Order: sequence, then structure tokens, then C-alpha cells
Amino acid sequence: MPKYSFEDYNEYNILKIPSLLIILNLYLLKYFVIFILPMISKIPAAKTFAHEQFTVILLLPTIPAILVLVAMIQRVPESRYVKIVKRIWEVGHWLLLSGILLEIVILSLYILLDMKKLDETLLIFLYIDFMAIIYLLKSQRVQDVFADFPEKSI
Repeated sequence: MPKYSFEDYNEYNILKIPSLLIILNLYLLKYFVIFILPMISKIPAAKTFAHEQFTVILLLPTIPAILVLVAMIQRVPESRYVKIVKRIWEVGHWLLLSGILLEIVILSLYILLDMKKLDETLLIFLYIDFMAIIYLLKSQRVQDVFADFPEKSI
């Protein structure tokens, strides 16, 4: 019996990216959004939140998520940079895990060094990070998606 149904594959005959994986990748870009928020928002509360939650070092964990996002978008056989995108995609699973672990380490150091208070927002971020690690490590679908890349059409 096949592992996945016909609907689980896209037009290139590769597994579709699960919605939860897309949402997880967007979640991992949160500090990038928080970095941009004060620049684009006219709402004082948004600027205050961004100021409380952001430091430049927290942009580091977003780099793997940006690479995986680019690979998600370019995961087609006609991609101009198919070799690079394919290589990023092959290690995408580990890129996301490394980004999450880096974020946990940075936040933990901030808390231990009393640079940040352990508040509700940080607790929520840490909880989601740990759930994301479990999802990335336990989901066979995620592992299969990262192992699947379209072959270049002739």
C-alpha cells in the first residue's frame, strides 16, 4: 500500500510541503518580522513590543529559515539555481533544527545573564521551539518531503 495518496503530490510528482512545515518556517522568521515592525508600523504598541523582544543577535536564527523559505519557493525543476536550491533543500531539515536550537541557546543565555526577563512571550516562544523540534524530528512526512526534490526536465 502506498505511503501517501495522489493528492499528496504536486504537478512535479514530488511531495507537497505540509502546511504545518510552512507555518513553522514562517514562525522561525518572527525576529525578522519583529525587526521590521517598528519601521512599517504606526501603532505605538507594536513598536514597544518590537523594542522589548528584539536584539540584533536574534536575527542569526532566522538565516536558516530564510534559506529554507527560498528553497521552498524555488523547489521546481526549472529553477535557475537548481543545484544550490537542491542542496539547501537536502539539508533544510537540519537548517531548521539548527535555527531553532540557536534561538533557544541565545534566549537561554539572555535569561541566565539577566539581559531579558522570562516573561509570557519568551515562554511561548520557547514552548513553540521545543514543539517544533519534536515535530521536525518525529514527522516522517517532513523527512520524506526534504528527501524529495524535482528532477530537472529535459
